[in-house]
Amino acid sequence: MAIQLLPEPKELMLVKGTCVLSAKTSIVLPPGSEDGAEFAARQLQAEIEQATGLSLPIVQAPPNPDRAILLICGAEQAAAYEVEGYRERLDAVRDQMGTDITDVREQAYALVVERGRIVLYADGLPGLYYAVQTLRQLVRLRRRHIPALTIRDWPSLPARGLMLDISRRKVPTVAMLKYLVDELSHYKVNVLQLYTEHTFVFPRHPKIGAGCGSLSSEDIRELDAHCRQRQVELMPNLQSFGHARNTLLLPEYRHLAETDLLWTLSPAVEDTYTLLDELYGDMLPAFSSPTLNVNTDEPYDLGQGASQELVKEAGGGPGGVGRVYLQHILRVRKLAGRYGKRIQVWADVLLNHPELIGEVPGDVTLLAWFYDPAEAYPEVAKLAGAGAGFWVCPGTGSWNSIFPRVNGARTNIRNLVRDGVAAGAGGMLNTDWGDFGHYQHMGLSWHGYLFGAAQGWTGGTTSDEAFDAALGPLFFGEGHEEAMKALKDLAGTNDLPGIPGINRSNTVLALFEDPLVGDMVGGDEALPSATLREMHTLSARAAAVCDALAPGHRRELTLREMASAGRLTAYAAFKTLRGQLIRAILRQASGHRGLAADLGQQIQALGELAAELEGLREEWERLWLARARRSEIHVALGYFASAQARLRAAMAWLGEQREAIEAGDPVDGELQSYDPGEYRILWQTWPD
Repeated sequence: MAIQLLPEPKELMLVKGTCVLSAKTSIVLPPGSEDGAEFAARQLQAEIEQATGLSLPIVQAPPNPDRAILLICGAEQAAAYEVEGYRERLDAVRDQMGTDITDVREQAYALVVERGRIVLYADGLPGLYYAVQTLRQLVRLRRRHIPALTIRDWPSLPARGLMLDISRRKVPTVAMLKYLVDELSHYKVNVLQLYTEHTFVFPRHPKIGAGCGSLSSEDIRELDAHCRQRQVELMPNLQSFGHARNTLLLPEYRHLAETDLLWTLSPAVEDTYTLLDELYGDMLPAFSSPTLNVNTDEPYDLGQGASQELVKEAGGGPGGVGRVYLQHILRVRKLAGRYGKRIQVWADVLLNHPELIGEVPGDVTLLAWFYDPAEAYPEVAKLAGAGAGFWVCPGTGSWNSIFPRVNGARTNIRNLVRDGVAAGAGGMLNTDWGDFGHYQHMGLSWHGYLFGAAQGWTGGTTSDEAFDAALGPLFFGEGHEEAMKALKDLAGTNDLPGIPGINRSNTVLALFEDPLVGDMVGGDEALPSATLREMHTLSARAAAVCDALAPGHRRELTLREMASAGRLTAYAAFKTLRGQLIRAILRQASGHRGLAADLGQQIQALGELAAELEGLREEWERLWLARARRSEIHVALGYFASAQARLRAAMAWLGEQREAIEAGDPVDGELQSYDPGEYRILWQTWPD
């Protein structure tokens, strides 16, 4: 039987035999082992007890202990315990990798399972930690009976990270963030960033982030320590140019805006740099990481307002804008340096000004983000050709959708990582955004997180089939076949005709838009009835499966989130079908008095939809609060409230049309008198 692990090891060779764990087995730490090794040993101890009921002791035994799991770190311990042969197996790997990638070698490990003992060897603590995670998976899959094998493994990318958006109205609890780190590190993710525009408690600027569930320095220090134990680097992340609207909307800071759009901090206003210096000073000491992501992406209005003169002085036109952008990067680099941090910068602007990439200092890492699925990402080679240090940044496809765009995200993550490795990327930062209120359930992103972990480790070589075969039993465990089928059904709703969009899916538009004149109901973008019926079938079936599996399941919360997403998607399909039916009835209503009864039935149906939406909202709110602070939940709750208001407005208008039919008056079959006002939702509202 094949052994499916996540991530897939570079080399795995099964040999004859089995190591049977028993009450006589010990977990052995050599004397002088570091705290990190003991922490990993305790993780292994807990995994074995959960899977087998065995409570194995952690001991510092003399060399050559019998029936032992040996955790060996470094040449000195290898010699003392006479396991140089295992070390030599890893030496061969290091020789293959070359001598210029120390970070990767520190993460390499060897895992050897023999009849009488198990040996885990690594040169550094990261590698030993990863060896333990692999053995934990073997225990989870095989319990007491671990097949004899040899694994030699190392990552294709030194840095494999996740960036979670905490600035689009949802801030996870510290407990949830710790749980997130536990899961990510188990699958060998070693970087976490929390995308921050305003959701931090800044002592010198207390109005920024006030009332938003913001994290404090104390929260970060607690999380940072939790990360370090698990070989994860918690990198600070603070938006430092565009995307500054949450700050610029405050009267005290409006003078820093580039234009009335209130989007970009102006580089022409010196107080911009005073503010950034003070924000950095308030935030950065809480982080042990030497790296700060300053973001600085999408400064849409740069050069259109206060900085026009700077642009002219820099040569004018697009080239002048690019030059001013580079000058800003150099300024924030210097500010960050005052706090001992090197910086990362999103690469979108510089890719539009490739002539400037060569002027970016070598200690600045460019983050190449591309979220749409593609067979290749040639832009990555441009960064490599210019000599820039860079990471590749795909996305989980979770935002702007009810359920993540799983299949598109797979193509995006795998191919971007593959091209990044080929071009010499230093890392991968998988992104999970929360556009327009972060209304998607957080637990729905596990697939994207772990798919990113797998591809970052293997360099984009893990197939969908191999990933699914491992994810089911390792992540879901009991009932994993049904859970994976439900996941596939929910993912399939995003691939139906009319649903896919650029960086979004129309399922969520169907959920919240007006029931009679929404884009998905009528007009050129109306969804085909076949799409809506299949959308309903897939999502309702998935919800039923998840409901049945959830009680008492180890992934109960995730399964309930999947069920909620299924119900919301099924509701969106049914609501849209109902709206299309009503429009068809209205087109036939003129001169047909008998259709008044039909309209009465449709009014009742809309009332039932309004009542059902309230129940869905209550479930959605409970699930939000299971993982996140209340933060700015009112934004997403507003979508539910507005959708209910539009249902009631549609009911009132249809009542007027029914009365017209009964009185023998003309009926508005084209809905010309139906006025939704300025009803706009989600991406339709930008930049309000």
